[in-house]
Amino acid sequence: MDVGGGGPGRPWRGARCRGEPGEVYRRALAAGVPEAEDERRYGVGLAAACVAYALARLHRLPVLEARPAGDDSRAQLVAALEAAAMTADAYRALPRLAGWCRRLGDALRRRWPDADIDVSTLAPYTPRRR
Repeated sequence: MDVGGGGPGRPWRGARCRGEPGEVYRRALAAGVPEAEDERRYGVGLAAACVAYALARLHRLPVLEARPAGDDSRAQLVAALEAAAMTADAYRALPRLAGWCRRLGDALRRRWPDADIDVSTLAPYTPRRR
């Protein structure tokens, strides 16, 4: 890996790596955050960030419940919960939170059948007013 030209706080600029994409990103990150070299610490940190993001999105549950069937926001919340669970599973981190995210995602899919779609087919996110 060749890391250069970024100055303090930007050591990943100009990084050139060979290997799997996930490994490339992790090595580039490790140039600025040495803890990223430790697979276990990296996995726990990444899983915690994903679960925290999904949980932060739950404050919108009453708003999403009031939206009409077919609203993309419902599917996006379910996808965020499932992605958090899959990330935690991949790194064998936070098993109880991963299970909780998975069960909540399943429950929301049953409550909102219209949320059972492939979110990659949705239009890009655009902010809206309530």
